[in-house]
This record gives sequence, C-alpha cells and structure tokens, in this order.
Amino acid sequence: MGARKKILTTNGRRKDILVAAQEIFSQKGLSDSSISEIAKKAGVVDSIIYHYFKNKEDLLFYALADKLESVEKELALHLEGILDPVSKLGKMIWYHLYINDLSPFQTRILKDLLFECRSNKNFYSHEGYQALRRYIKVMSDILQQGVNENVFRPDINVVLVRNLIFGLLDEESLNRFASEEIMTTLPDFNGIMELVLAIVSKESGSADEPLTDENKQARILKAALQVFADKGYNAATMSEIAAVANVAEGTIYTYFENKNDLLFSIPKKRFRWLRDSMGEIFDIRDPLRKLRRFIRLLFTTFMGDRDFLRVFLLDIKLNKKFYISAAYEDYVNFVSILETILEEGQAQKIFKEKINKRLFRNLFLGGFTHLATRWVILEKTKPINMMQDIEELVSLLCRSVIIDAAALEDIENPI
Repeated sequence: MGARKKILTTNGRRKDILVAAQEIFSQKGLSDSSISEIAKKAGVVDSIIYHYFKNKEDLLFYALADKLESVEKELALHLEGILDPVSKLGKMIWYHLYINDLSPFQTRILKDLLFECRSNKNFYSHEGYQALRRYIKVMSDILQQGVNENVFRPDINVVLVRNLIFGLLDEESLNRFASEEIMTTLPDFNGIMELVLAIVSKESGSADEPLTDENKQARILKAALQVFADKGYNAATMSEIAAVANVAEGTIYTYFENKNDLLFSIPKKRFRWLRDSMGEIFDIRDPLRKLRRFIRLLFTTFMGDRDFLRVFLLDIKLNKKFYISAAYEDYVNFVSILETILEEGQAQKIFKEKINKRLFRNLFLGGFTHLATRWVILEKTKPINMMQDIEELVSLLCRSVIIDAAALEDIENPI
C-alpha cells in the first residue's frame, strides 16, 4: 500500500510540474521562463524538477507531449464509431475549431507550446516529438483510408494535403488568438470543408470512368514518368508502365511507337507549355530582370517535379538519341528565348556587345545540369540551400554578360 501511494504521489508531482510549466511557457516562452517560477507554481522546490527533467528545454518538450496526449485521447472519443473517411476528416477538422472556441485558454496554451517547440531544432530529436507525430498520423491515416477506399483521389500526396490542412488550422488559431481577427472559428467549418473536399474528393473524370484518347495518353505519360524515375529507362518495361497507367500494354502502342518514343514524348508538352508561359517574362522591359526571371523559371519548373527532373537529366539530357528526336526541337525553341533576351540587352547597351550566344547558352544549361544532377543523385541538399545555390548561379550568369556590374548589385541589394 505504501509503495502504491508513493507511485501515485510521484506521478501527481510530475503532472503538477507539467501543468505549471505549460502555463509559464505559454505566457513567457522558453527563454524568459525560469525553473524557479515553474517550481513555485507547481508547489515544489527547484531540485524536484531536475529529478524528473534534464533541463528547462526538456521540460518544455514534455509539457507539449503531455498536452498533445490529452488532446489525442479526446479526439479519439469524438472519432469513435465514425467509419467513413469523409466524416472522420470532417470531425477532426471540426474538433480543432471546437477546442479553439470551447476552451480558448487551454487551446491557447497548446498552440503557444506548439509554436515554441516547432521553432526549436532539438525538439525533432526529442522523445516529446513522438506525441506530435502520433497526433499528425491520425490525419494521415484518415486521408490514406479515403484513398484506399476509393473515396479520395488516388493521386493525392497524403503528406502534402495533411500539411495544407494543419497549416490552415494553424492560421485559424492565429486569427483567433494572435491577431484576433475573429472571435470564434467554428463558423468557418463549412468553408474549410468546402476547400479541403475540393482538393481530396474524386472528380468526375476519375480513374475508374471511361477515358478520352487525350486522357489515356496523359495517363500513359504520367505512368511512364513514374516508372522511369523509379527504375531508370533501361530497367523499365512497357508492361510495368501499362500496369501503372491501368491500360492494356497494346494501348500504349496506339499512341507511341516504342519505349524510346514514349521517353522523348515526356518533355515535349512541358517545353511547349514553358514557351507559351513566357508572356509574363516578356512584360518586363528591363533585360537584366528578364534574364534573371527566365533562369529562375527554368529551375523552379524543374525542381517542382523531382520525377521529371530525374528522368530528364539521367535518361533524356544525357541520351544521344534525344538530340536527333522531335522533342529536341521543342527544347531548342524554349532555350532560344535566352538569345532574344540577350539581344534586347545588347540593343539597350545593358549587355556586352560581343557575347557568343551559343556559349552563354551552354554556360547556363551546363551549370543547370551539373547543379541539378548533384541534387538528384545525392538527394541531401536542403531546399533552402538549393534556393541559395540558384540565386548565386543567377548572379554569376548575369555577371558574365552585363556591362555595368553596379546595376547587378542594385538589383541584388536594393536597400
């Protein structure tokens, strides 16, 4: 009996410390809070806290974990008995808004702790992070259930959609508690569900309905891109592509002569679209700004689709047959925009008169190819570092053609 009482007392004391820490950290943040004031609020001496927690940061992370575990248990009760994924998704979103309005004080503490922990890189290697992962997984499982049961679109990126939804709910909380733009969030439920369901729900032209020739061709190209990216061109087979596209293998040959034709058909439409999208760039009168925009556009377009980037770099760009294919003409037409921009800059006395346009094109494309290949092969570069590399490359390329380097400095450092 004495041992049991001691355990209960120990657990109760730890809980008191966590509750006190939650309130103090919510009010003051990690840096401005002290162990002493947390101990005072919990009714213990400072040394007791160090019996349970390593330091102030450790206590913060466990304080959030404790809060999340309580929220997860309550959410589980709300989800109990709900079977279909649409209703589950709606209930989880509703629950987030509900606790904003029903328990604003406790929810404000939860959000404050979340923002404090998420901005600390040590949190992501701490045990407390697992509580957040478990909670996030509830949303992921609901979305995946919808995909598996053919209720949600089969091609949705579960992680991306989950982040969109949680991001939206975070902004709702900020509107409620930080900027105070709104006093309640539940009235936004229907509007939120309308946006979310438009993203995840199957459309009329879904995969299990009859396809037009155009849709079949697009599906085959998408499947080919996926298989080529996963296995490489040489290892990929037409039967695998047909299986992913959910068409008979013979159907592929209705639209494409062979595997080689299928490979080179992947970039054709993209390059034509890119060239047709140049209107915004050519609205810019300054050739230097136009050149910078064009270089960034190429990078961001390619980097936005890793599968396409991998296939283009490894299976198309370094394939000798590409340079005698019809797709190469579309590629050249797109890249020739560079020459037009350089000519404008020369006419306005901004770019050097003696520029070998072919060499500059090779400098640009070669730099892009090597940089992007490194990203694809190593796959260790963080997005922020990629953006820094792109911006440095943009500056170097512009510096190679501009007459007045001071003009480049003005654009890069406007302040």
